[in-house]
Amino acid sequence: MLDLFTVLVFLFVLASVYAVRAFSGRRRREERKEVRLEDLLSQVEGEAEHVAPVKYPDESVMIGDENYQGRFPGLHRTYRRIEKGIEMLGWKDQIVIRAGTVLLVSLVLAGFIGKRTDYFLTTTVVGTVLLFIALSAFCYWRTFGQYLEALGAALPEAIDSIARICRAGVPIQTACGLAAQSLRGPLAQELLAIDRWLKLGVPLKQVLQESARRVPLPEYRFFAVILIISQESGGRLADTLERLAATLRDRAELELKVQAKTSEARASIKIVACLVPGVLAYMYVQAPGDFEFLVTDPTGLKVLGYAAVSVALGLLVTWLMVRRIQ
Repeated sequence: MLDLFTVLVFLFVLASVYAVRAFSGRRRREERKEVRLEDLLSQVEGEAEHVAPVKYPDESVMIGDENYQGRFPGLHRTYRRIEKGIEMLGWKDQIVIRAGTVLLVSLVLAGFIGKRTDYFLTTTVVGTVLLFIALSAFCYWRTFGQYLEALGAALPEAIDSIARICRAGVPIQTACGLAAQSLRGPLAQELLAIDRWLKLGVPLKQVLQESARRVPLPEYRFFAVILIISQESGGRLADTLERLAATLRDRAELELKVQAKTSEARASIKIVACLVPGVLAYMYVQAPGDFEFLVTDPTGLKVLGYAAVSVALGLLVTWLMVRRIQ
């Protein structure tokens, strides 16, 4: 037992070191990305200085400040961010149905597990709550990540389209609506929303600020900043937008190369993650006695816990290595 404890402590320390290094590396990459976008933004300001003094927005377009004065501002911001994400995904009208479906699935799974234990009610209630939170978070973040991925993939094309329309002499207030007609997906919906608010007479600055708050994508927010500065100070907007689109395409190409390099490791993570549940399901069907031993006997529970911890630490180390490369 001592050897097992020593191995677990060693693996935990190793995973912690990898986690710290991966986090610091990711922070450095984010800082480099911000510097590149800031350089592009400074070019816009330099081009606009000879036309008129730059007047920055009163509120930051980079974050959604809501002047919340409660005891838990971080929790409130997270709640507001999730609420806006649900609205962007179009889940607001179906949130009760979706939550009920996830709750039912969680209850069935927890009841199935609780039936195999001596504490059916406690296991079912606790398991239902934990599974509901886990499944809800997984479904939301996975869908929202796909939404942002689709939005980011369409952003360079949209920026190029807006740049071409502006070169033709069309004002930016009209260019967003025209560009949205040639696009599909979430970005087209966002540009159409901007066009609708502009037609209602809302100032461009306010519309772009609200749009930047809705879309938690750094590239999109810098796009909004560029449009605001250009609208207030002038400058060669089309040239700046074309440079921004080229920068985004270069970053996307680099990310695709990284994805190709790490595809084997990411596939291994998925396979290993499905291995333990698959083996348990096979044992439940083909060897019910062995499955009963694992989930009820103290020795079986130790073996099952050791296997779960080992697989989890292995997945964590592999995931951190992949994240470090990315």
